[in-house]
Amino acid sequence: MLHDVFARAAELIRSNRRFALVHLVKVKGSSPGKSGFKLLVTDNGETVGTIGGGDAERQMIAQALEAMREGRGRSVAYELSSRPGNLVQSLCGGANEVFIEVFMEKPCLLLLGGGHVARAVAGLCAMLEYPYVVLDDRVDFAKATDFPSALDVVCARGGDYLTREDLPKFTHVIGLGYDAEFDLDGLVPALTQLGEGVRFGTIGSKPKFAKMGETASQRGISPQQWARVKCPVGMSIGAQTPAEIALAILAEVVASLPGRESHGWK
Repeated sequence: MLHDVFARAAELIRSNRRFALVHLVKVKGSSPGKSGFKLLVTDNGETVGTIGGGDAERQMIAQALEAMREGRGRSVAYELSSRPGNLVQSLCGGANEVFIEVFMEKPCLLLLGGGHVARAVAGLCAMLEYPYVVLDDRVDFAKATDFPSALDVVCARGGDYLTREDLPKFTHVIGLGYDAEFDLDGLVPALTQLGEGVRFGTIGSKPKFAKMGETASQRGISPQQWARVKCPVGMSIGAQTPAEIALAILAEVVASLPGRESHGWK
């Protein structure tokens, strides 16, 4: 049973899915669950493993779903009795304590372009264990060997790549292309096809970005949609080198995470 729990947990981590592990950490008296039992709960209610079944398990699944919505773990102590007002209704007579450990999705970046800045961003993603995909239509800049920690390195333009059915759950789309047209070929379809929670940004000057906005409008992107694209992407730290620009971008990605004490993505 524990093998199934850990195997499913590994799958969910690889696919960047949110889930919780309910650990039965303390047992006193009579209880169907024993110390060390584990129950995995996904955000859509899938379960693997057990902490003993019955009403206790049903209530802890509800607690795990609530903890995932809040994005933080919790400890829950409960009696296994039928006393009025008890969280768990049971005739076993013992008492249990569980710890609910929440595993949140990590930022998943689509990097438009495989040049110097993209390589620096990829290096920081690897350190932070953030999944990412690199997209570039130049063979020399779309080499998997240059991005060993990437989920994928694709030699294509954005319009072609974003038609795939097996796309990762991207949270950020970053234009790092060698020209504005390449960035637009990724940003325009991404703005219409990816979810509302995705954040968009691009590097470049104000005149370049203004021209990109005009072209995006000609391709059917509304002013409200284009306003979701931040330029220049990254926190304002006076970044100049590729490494500094990458640092500014990843700092802003971290700041965009729920519950972080920062100005976030603006």
